Amino acid sequence: MRTAVAIAATTLLALAPAVAAADPAEATALSTTATPAAPDYAVGFRIGGYGFRREGDARLERGWTECRMNGLGVFADRHLRGPAFVEAGLDAYFTQDFIASSPATDLPIDRMSGLISVAAGVRTQLAPWLRAYLQVGAGVELTRLAVPYGTDGTTIRDDKVLPEGFFGLGADLRVARGTYLGASMRLLVMGNFNYDPARLQMSNPWVTEPSRDDVFAASPAFAMQGQFYVRRDL
Repeated sequence: MRTAVAIAATTLLALAPAVAAADPAEATALSTTATPAAPDYAVGFRIGGYGFRREGDARLERGWTECRMNGLGVFADRHLRGPAFVEAGLDAYFTQDFIASSPATDLPIDRMSGLISVAAGVRTQLAPWLRAYLQVGAGVELTRLAVPYGTDGTTIRDDKVLPEGFFGLGADLRVARGTYLGASMRLLVMGNFNYDPARLQMSNPWVTEPSRDDVFAASPAFAMQGQFYVRRDL
């Protein structure tokens, strides 16, 4: 009996180095197999607002509040090779007055817009639970506009299709497996309207209502946008 135990013990001691040498490789193979691939697609929901730059006012808190717009939207992105990704979004925005940010001298314009956008960007991992990204994009704004004219309650309306472009940066925090809360800022280039009732009335001395093209003559302008979002990997 003692001889059998001794033989078994000797055999186990002889095999131990081989098993130990094989374990790391085996563990690496198992770890590689168990690690899931990076998700290819994600979807999200976002809310935010933007305002156009006031001419001659460079202050961040007051200089970007002309024609203030608030809204919400949905987006989807696809991971490409390495840090690259692409994004498509659909957002709805509308004019909103705030006592703190919209002086009485602001243009009385009612604006409702649908924004369709696509973007390309790069994302980097700052920590296991924190990521940041940069992106550039372009899109189109489908907007409906209305302004009061005269003293008899007349309203002039028009629909426009305008291009837009933007540069953005943001970061998101992982709050659960595959779920992120994030914030972003975008510098937009969009069409804005310099509606001036006094100028239009002076250029139309008769009672003829000005044309919609004169009232809603768009020109490119900078706007600053802030957004908060929830993003879910698929």
